[in-house]
Amino acid sequence: MRIALATLWILTGSAVTAGIYWGFLNTPESTVWALMASAVLAGVTLALAGFTATGAIAMLTHGASLTGIRRALHAIASVIPAALIVLMMWWITRHAETWLAMRNGQISAWFIARFGVADLTWMFTAARYVAQWFRWVFSALLALSLMAGFVAIGWSALAQAAWLRRAVRPRALVLATVWFVILIALPWLYLVPWRPKGLPATSAEFAFIVAKLSVSAILFAVGAALITHEASRVPSPPVVAA
Repeated sequence: MRIALATLWILTGSAVTAGIYWGFLNTPESTVWALMASAVLAGVTLALAGFTATGAIAMLTHGASLTGIRRALHAIASVIPAALIVLMMWWITRHAETWLAMRNGQISAWFIARFGVADLTWMFTAARYVAQWFRWVFSALLALSLMAGFVAIGWSALAQAAWLRRAVRPRALVLATVWFVILIALPWLYLVPWRPKGLPATSAEFAFIVAKLSVSAILFAVGAALITHEASRVPSPPVVAA
């Protein structure tokens, strides 16, 4: 039930946030007033994104309650350090990929001389997937786990390592990867661009696109809710034998 509530919350919050962000992108910046409006819309977009995440966390941990909503509102500012974590992870992985690409020839030559292996496509492909995993899964776990700490105890969560331990649990890492691949990555790669052959360019095509994108959005929201659940889940204490 809580997963369903969090999914609905994420769907609604994402739609509203996307609408505000679209307004931000379409706001001209030719005057001072327009620049101020852009700044306000950017701030509102960031706040709504934070409230979407903290609200989902609160629903997963407290259910649909006023206490949970108040905690989510008080934790909206956690989106700032969470965003910094994601940006840092993207910066590190992008630079690592650039470093690897610049030394592609040297690495290949070393493997040829050392092991007689000329085709290293598998290794570079694996490195690209690892970098994407760090960008999309690991950074999300870190960010959401930190935000869960804010929802629970406020800014003091930054001074504790509980949020980091929660994010690097093997269960969280494995399940978050599975949910991301099945409910987000695969639908994005195969369902979103899919168009059946012979589909007429009529209202049927429009209806199909709406249905396809709606199903994709629901799958994305379910995946986000499940990943958020793992990032905010308090591990059960180990059972000590009597």
